[in-house]
Amino acid sequence: MAKLYFRYGAMGCGKTRDIIKVWYNYKEKGKNAIIIKPGIDTKGNDKIVSRDNSELNTDYIIKSNDNIYDIISKHKLKYNLDCILVDEAQFLERHHVEELTDICDDLDITVMCYGLRADFLDNLFPGSAALFAYADVIEEMKTICECMDGATRNVRFVNGQPVFEGEQVAIDGEDKVTYVSMCRSCRKKLVRKMNKDRLYPR
Repeated sequence: MAKLYFRYGAMGCGKTRDIIKVWYNYKEKGKNAIIIKPGIDTKGNDKIVSRDNSELNTDYIIKSNDNIYDIISKHKLKYNLDCILVDEAQFLERHHVEELTDICDDLDITVMCYGLRADFLDNLFPGSAALFAYADVIEEMKTICECMDGATRNVRFVNGQPVFEGEQVAIDGEDKVTYVSMCRSCRKKLVRKMNKDRLYPR
């Protein structure tokens, strides 16, 4: 029986690079895999792009009101399909994740989702919360903080300055937004420093 995977990790842990590797592995074995991503992720337009600038075209850009099961059912009428790879899965809606479970259970197609666990304020993304609830296999992808501990948080920077308020979604590399992966302790120290600077400006 096909399974739904959720591979999550902080920024820079190699999620998109792993998608590209898995896609090529399927291709080398004569199997068919497609790549989809949510439309809210505008980075790379219709491509997925890793931090080392490796890229692949996506097969489908998923909008908020799209039904992924319907899209894949129509695709399967024309083409063999062994695996669906989902980039930036944290941006999926809950109904999208439920549709992915139907694809696994009814169409017997493996689905591998890659994404962040939580946003820059440590709140779960809707897609991530649904994947934690529904995925058959949940795997953390590791990266490290500057202090060399495991990085599990994503700190947002705007114009090179850390920020701890704003909209949940701000795309890396757009509007002078970047992210730095940190461990919980280093993020906490940064928040405390920011709060102290606000109370006692120099």
